[in-house]
Amino acid sequence: MMHDTIRYIPAADLHPLPWKNGGGITRQLAIYPEHATLDDFIWRISAADLTQPGSFSIWPDIDRILILTAGESIQLTRTETGQQQRLVRGERIYFAGETPFDAALPDGPTRDFNLMLRRKQAHGCVDMRRAAQKLPLRPGETLLHCTEGHFTARLPERLGGLRTLDTGDTLWLSLDYIPSFTLDIMPETADACLIDARVNLFLGITSPD
Repeated sequence: MMHDTIRYIPAADLHPLPWKNGGGITRQLAIYPEHATLDDFIWRISAADLTQPGSFSIWPDIDRILILTAGESIQLTRTETGQQQRLVRGERIYFAGETPFDAALPDGPTRDFNLMLRRKQAHGCVDMRRAAQKLPLRPGETLLHCTEGHFTARLPERLGGLRTLDTGDTLWLSLDYIPSFTLDIMPETADACLIDARVNLFLGITSPD
């Protein structure tokens, strides 16, 4: 059974995991179910630092959304076709986890935000927020991850009131029903940037909890 919950995940609680190829590190922000592994998760969110060019890992049956959050650009080459796509900060790409990509870093190291969704079990979207606004909330998962600067998020007092998100912090809301409130977010620094990720399970996919 799901329950409405709000979790605050400080950047200090995220543990960097080095890649096997030595080309970067990943910090896992959230995974579902809670005790899932990389082999059986339904959805997973992470932030990755790319320090060297290399190949993306293959993830069968996983759909991915990747958005560049730091660094100037990343050059992606689809290895089976040679098709290229350049992403600059703030741009995203949707792709199947089985698709082989090589990543080049023409302007140096980068950081990206990754949403992974097990196909036919979960769906989601990712947006970048920079301005003060009221965020509509809906049933499912909402994760707000501050990638730069400082943001504040105003919740009802019964749910914790004003929350400050510093660089690397995450606010995770799990909601059963459409809430009676909107979430006010406010940038507190000129460079403030917030990633807004939403995830829902497909109809018929139930929580193992």
